[in-house]
Amino acid sequence: MIAVEKISKSFKSTRGTVRVLDNFSCSISDGDFFGIAGKSGAGKSTLLSIIAGLQEPDSGKVLIEGMDIFSLKDKERSSFRNKKIGFVSQEQSFISSLTVKDNVRLPIFLGKDTGQNDSEKKAENLLERLGIRHLADCFPSELSGGENHRVLIARALMNNPSVILADEPTSSLDREQAESVVQIFRRLADGGKTIVMVSHDESALNSCDKIVHL
Repeated sequence: MIAVEKISKSFKSTRGTVRVLDNFSCSISDGDFFGIAGKSGAGKSTLLSIIAGLQEPDSGKVLIEGMDIFSLKDKERSSFRNKKIGFVSQEQSFISSLTVKDNVRLPIFLGKDTGQNDSEKKAENLLERLGIRHLADCFPSELSGGENHRVLIARALMNNPSVILADEPTSSLDREQAESVVQIFRRLADGGKTIVMVSHDESALNSCDKIVHL
């Protein structure tokens, strides 16, 4: 499903050039719940961003379903990402003026060749699956942290991607909320989705099939 081949990435800072990833490789199979662990600054979020095609590595390749994503032009890569990858960010990145349901529908609006006719029903079904259908017409500011994370997961699933990338999805949640979010990822992996989760939460990582430590 995902092959990360000899990825290196450096950044310039006041301390000089900092190499956060050095010739890193890993492989992630279909249906894996794959964890990325490590101390702050180890390159976890950078690696996830590279797998998503949001940042380019200094060297190396990322292949998703056999496609070298960095061989694609920017627009092609964006289209590929919108179809194949759902992203759950650390930050609750919503459009505050839109309802929960319309925030979930955003990936449909971004995709040029995806029909929008049934997107409202699809968004409602996803919210139902995640236990928050009753919040469809609310605004993000009215929701709790755990509810907002479920909305982010629903949005990530909107285009039925094969891969879900999650960056510290439990970081701002209490233990009960965190366990609920991790259980959702576990069910998605058991249903065939490939989940890649960055986390420093040992309890969350214990649910993963495989873990790599940076």
